Amino acid sequence: MNPGKLLQASAFLLFLAALVSTAGARVVDGIVAVVNDEPITFSEFRESIAETLRIPEGDADIYLRGEKDRRRILSGLEMLIDSVLVRQELKKLDMSITDKDVERSVESVWRTNNMSEAEFRAALATEGISQEAYRRRIRWQMERGAVVRATKMKEITVTEEETKAYFQENAERFLVGADVLLETLFLPFPPELPGTDRGVRIRIAAQQASEIVRSGATFTEAAGLLSSVVPDVSAFSSGFVKTEDLLPEIGREVRRLRTGENSPPIFTEEGAYLVKVLERRGGTLPEFSAVRTMLTDELFDRRSEKAFSDLLVDLKKAATIDIRL
Repeated sequence: MNPGKLLQASAFLLFLAALVSTAGARVVDGIVAVVNDEPITFSEFRESIAETLRIPEGDADIYLRGEKDRRRILSGLEMLIDSVLVRQELKKLDMSITDKDVERSVESVWRTNNMSEAEFRAALATEGISQEAYRRRIRWQMERGAVVRATKMKEITVTEEETKAYFQENAERFLVGADVLLETLFLPFPPELPGTDRGVRIRIAAQQASEIVRSGATFTEAAGLLSSVVPDVSAFSSGFVKTEDLLPEIGREVRRLRTGENSPPIFTEEGAYLVKVLERRGGTLPEFSAVRTMLTDELFDRRSEKAFSDLLVDLKKAATIDIRL
């Protein structure tokens, strides 16, 4: 894809965004890109932005009006281009993901987590995700997985020996009863409901904070940059705590992180958190058999991500992608 065209396209997208007012207003649609003769509309782009930020679709307008970084605005369009390429590849392979496939996968998620359907819906609401958006996310994951398995199965296959080696490399993450030292960036929701204008801005700010930290800034620096938008933002280290004593949402993410790694935004009822694991101490290592299945799945997922990235490079080289102004 031509970078110059992408930059020109962003101006067009911002112009379209200006034509869209607050939630509930009529969307002024138009074609923003064509991928191998398949169009992508502005309403699809707007929907993608909302799902990426985990905010209501109408509130994506707040982001589009306020965001000054063109790279962030164009990331939603890039994701849509990827999804079109994947669907087109599935069609070539004579494969498809049906609505029933998606529903079965969604049901499997809440049953596997020992949740009722009502509890699962409540959990989605806390995360700022609509049921429709979650189904689309599941469909996208299933489509990606189907393409990767059909084209790169040898590259993602995981052996027992590889899983054992992965366990040894990541042993610190699975210490039971260990103390963990965290650095935390906290963006509290305002007293109003998270779905209000300020709540949406907190969710957007959390995503921006994540990108700021990924670019090399410290949590303290990120808090300073966001303080004009989120006056109550704070960065702090709380001393050593047991992983089991953390909020469940944070504890799950901490178990995934190696020492020195940052988390993506973690949303709770209180607000949004980013955490960094600074140090671990103590604890006992479980038997390999206790974590084998989980680690095999994780290693498979990591390899699938790499294989998918390689596949996208090939698909884009062979595709005709036109950003329309």
